[in-house]
Amino acid sequence: MESAWDRLLDLVERLAVDPGRPLGPDTDAALVDLSTRAIADRHIDIELRAHDVARWLSGLVTAHRALRDTHAEVDADTELGNLLRIVTRWLHPARPR
Repeated sequence: MESAWDRLLDLVERLAVDPGRPLGPDTDAALVDLSTRAIADRHIDIELRAHDVARWLSGLVTAHRALRDTHAEVDADTELGNLLRIVTRWLHPARPR
C-alpha cells in the first residue's frame, strides 16, 4: 500500500501535468487529507499544518501551470522534476547533519 506521502506527490504530479484538472474544494480536501496523514506518519515536518501545506501545494501547482504556459521552451519533464524536488525539500522534516 502506498504511503500518504507517495499519494500526495502523485496527486501534485497529476495536477501539475494536467491543466484541465480543476483546483477547487475537492482537490483542496484531498490535499488536506493526504497532508494530515503524511504529517502523522512524519513524512512531512510536524511543525507544518495540513491546511497550510494544501494551500501552498495548490499555489505551487498553479505557479507550475503558469510557468509552463509562459516558458514552453523549458522541457516539461525538467520543470516537473524541479517542482517535485522543491516540494520534497520543503515538506520533509529537517535532517540533522
